[in-house]
Amino acid sequence: LFVICVASFGVCVYYATTLELPTSSDVRLLNSDHEYEKSFEWRQYLLSEQLEKLSGSTAYIIWGVSPADTGDQNNPASWTQLVLDGLFDPSSESAQNYLRLFCDDLFAQDFASPVDDEYVCPMVGFEDWLGEQSVAETPEEGYIEHCGGASTLPIPQANFNPCMSHWASSAEETSVLSRNGVVKVITIPFSSRVRYDSFFDVLDDEWNLIEDWMNTENGQAPEGVENAYFSSYDFWWYDTNRAMLSTAYSAAAIALGCSAAVILFSSRSVVLMLFSTLTIGFILTSVTAILVAIGWTLGFLESICFAILIGVSVDFVIHFSHAYSNKHGEINRMDRTKYALVKMGPSIAATAITTILSAVVMLFTIITFFQKFALILFFTVIQATVGSFIFLLTFLDCIGPTNPTYLVDKYIDCCTKATTDNDSGVDASRKRNKGSSSKRMDSTSRTAATRRESKASFDSSA
Repeated sequence: LFVICVASFGVCVYYATTLELPTSSDVRLLNSDHEYEKSFEWRQYLLSEQLEKLSGSTAYIIWGVSPADTGDQNNPASWTQLVLDGLFDPSSESAQNYLRLFCDDLFAQDFASPVDDEYVCPMVGFEDWLGEQSVAETPEEGYIEHCGGASTLPIPQANFNPCMSHWASSAEETSVLSRNGVVKVITIPFSSRVRYDSFFDVLDDEWNLIEDWMNTENGQAPEGVENAYFSSYDFWWYDTNRAMLSTAYSAAAIALGCSAAVILFSSRSVVLMLFSTLTIGFILTSVTAILVAIGWTLGFLESICFAILIGVSVDFVIHFSHAYSNKHGEINRMDRTKYALVKMGPSIAATAITTILSAVVMLFTIITFFQKFALILFFTVIQATVGSFIFLLTFLDCIGPTNPTYLVDKYIDCCTKATTDNDSGVDASRKRNKGSSSKRMDSTSRTAATRRESKASFDSSA
């Protein structure tokens, strides 16, 4: 039975690591046989839906804004404030040339294409306007006042900000934002090949591809325009997926760490803490392996359920561990295991039965979340019962400690003895000091008395 437990733990760990993220961002709350869900499934086959999915989405290259989040991250209604990049300065001639050629380099990449056939990048549109104004019979007053008669890029650095700010205002160019005649933000939109509901692996590959290209471009960019980055609403879901996966792993690690600390504190046994942590790990991995087997992915609803899984999985194990160490002294491990089973077994079994029955009732609900909640609760209690009664007790019966609190008790006794010896030493030192002080006081008193007697004798003789 011990070998079977070890082998099953290894198998569960292997299959638990194959848990995947969802392939779609859709959170379905109703059964597939519900009319609303049938309508949703039917719409997926419409040509308009297919064309919309194939059309990709819009992303942006951004200069002048720092990618900062100043809002309350725990409050979805709290949005960030705009944080300008104080190092952004496109006025130098090298920066102007770089930005003028940037669009050609961007749209030469496979991951980007113009948002429409008539799209013109802001720097290209600005240069075209300069050429038109330079040959116009009646150029605009802003051109005459700010642009210095320039006809092409680059223009003198002193003229760039006021000239481009005037052009953006007159042409209603929203991709160029200025403040007090100084260009503060420049954006370039492009059509991306992915959408928010694309597969996570596709989004991950696209994100890394664009991010690597942007890092290369920033490394080659002149001073003042080297902090560009790209952003898109479509990668919010990608980031959410990634966060759910990392949070699931971190939550499992936190649960194992906290439960290990509680077991060590309650049982005062390092060995019991180790066995209990392995049992909780078995419960987590076995339930995850079952969910993988039935086709679950780590979606939004599943992540909420996993938080419940982690909390429920530690309860039974802690009770058995505490009962095992409840008897003091050197006692046979088989007797300790029997005592823990008799002492806590009925209570744990009754708790498991009532929890399983409550989960069975929820399996017949209509809302998908409650069904998933019930299913994961059902499997968790089943595996927690198996893990506690079979996995943990088998380990304890075979290789459990006969005196589980020996090391901790010995350490506490040593600390107590050291403290007692130290206190005794201090008391002895105080007594010695007190005795010495008494002797000195007696000697002083005798000396004073002798002096008084001598003085009295002298006075009498006189």
